[in-house]
Order: sequence, then C-alpha cells, then structure tokens
Amino acid sequence: MSQYRFPKGLLLRIALAVLLGRKRSLGDDSAAGLRGAWPPPVALGTEHIPRRGPFVVVGNHYERPGLWVGWGVMVVNAMVRATGERPRDLHWLMVAELLDFRLGRFVVPRAWVRAVFVRFARSYEFGLVTPRETGAVGSPAGLRAIARWLAAGEPVGVLPEGTASEALREARPGSGAFLAWLTRDGIPLVPVGIAERNGVLTATFGPPFCLPRVDGDKTTRDRILRDTVMVAIGRLLPPALWGYYRPLLERGGADADSAVSLPPAEADARPGNSNPA
Repeated sequence: MSQYRFPKGLLLRIALAVLLGRKRSLGDDSAAGLRGAWPPPVALGTEHIPRRGPFVVVGNHYERPGLWVGWGVMVVNAMVRATGERPRDLHWLMVAELLDFRLGRFVVPRAWVRAVFVRFARSYEFGLVTPRETGAVGSPAGLRAIARWLAAGEPVGVLPEGTASEALREARPGSGAFLAWLTRDGIPLVPVGIAERNGVLTATFGPPFCLPRVDGDKTTRDRILRDTVMVAIGRLLPPALWGYYRPLLERGGADADSAVSLPPAEADARPGNSNPA
C-alpha cells in the first residue's frame, strides 16, 4: 500500500522559513520530503534533462484521490536539482490564490490564502499566476519573473493544464502562446509525464524539443502550440491517462506532431533510471 507522509520536522522548518521570508532549496526539500515515501518514487529518462543552461519543464498536473499533486512535482524538483553540473532549482509558475479553500466547514478567506502563497513563492522563487477559473494565463509580474530566471540561465517549470486531475485535461487557453514567447530564443522544452506505474509514482522525462512556427489567427496558433506541448507530455503517460488528448494521441499527434526535437548535446551519458530519494 502506498504511503506518502511529509516529515514533520522538515515541514516546520519550511513553515518558519516562509514566515520569515528566508530562501530555501526546492530540490533539496523535495528530495528530503520524498525519503519517507513508499514505495520509493522513480524517475525515468533523466538523461534528457539538460545539465546546464536554461530550459522549461512542462508536465501534467497528476493527482488522484489520496495522492496530492505535489508528490509528483517533488520528484521532478529533486531530479532537476540532482542532474545538473551544479545544483539548481526549478522556478515554477504557481497560482496566487485558491478560489475555494476550506478547512472542514470553514472557508478560508482568499486574502489569507494569497498572503501565504506570496510568502511561499518568495522563499522558493516562484512566479505567481492567476487561478485557471479566471480565464487568464497569469499576472504580468509572474510571467516577467519566469522570463528573468530563464535569462539568468535557470530552469523553470510550467504545468499547462492549470488544474490538477488524474487524466489529461485541456491545457489552459493562452498557455501555448506563452510558452512560445518564453522559448522564442531557442530555449528547449523538456516534457515530463507523471503517473503511477504498477503502483509506483513515476516521473518520465522525454527528449527536449522546440515549438514549431505555426500560421493562422491568434486562437488557432495557441491551440496548435498547446496541442504540441500536451502531445509531447501525453506520449510519456499510460494511454489510460490520455484524457482530453486521447483522439490526438491516437492519431499520432496530427497537426501537433511538428515539434522539433533537439540533439542530446547538453545531456550526460548517465543512466536514465533514478530514485530521487
């Protein structure tokens, strides 16, 4: 039976750092948090993670009843930290608030949630974006922060769906155009599919790729770009989790099958199987 429990001592240290505005390593805290997980999570295809320079990790928002979305993301965090020429942390886009957060019957005011999230983002250097339900991709400040980290040679992470789910759901409108803008100078996208395989939480990394140039109006271009990204992620998942993108994946990608794969020049010849704990 799977069991995931975050160490209480580590949780208290993180809470104190967030309260005091102190910086912490996302990758180190993720690896430490996973050490008590059973069965131990696995990372596959880690040879595809660039060892240096900026890149954008794009993944699915995998969550099921009894398994919080953060556990799979923590596997990704730990592996990005461990596979570089130097220790480096992912800078994620993170929602700035939850539209309906409850503790039992008590509805936590959105302003309280926002205040905690702002402090959390400062400690781990995240970019804050608006919730999916607002219909916007994100705040200008959060998007600019992500762009600055890439310009500084740091990796960033984006979950295009914007909402946790077990099977793939449609990527957030505007996310395709945003990712194209973010990677316009040839910065690679690194797809990762998060799923449970034979009862083991697994993050599978795929080959880096660049988005294609596409024609059409703004809405059409964004859809094709979103489809391209989500197909790359879906190919790393069991078919049972293809969800919204099943028809496109069953057709082999169709018009989304135009991403340009990059040679593994930035990757080690290290094993593609790792245990982040």
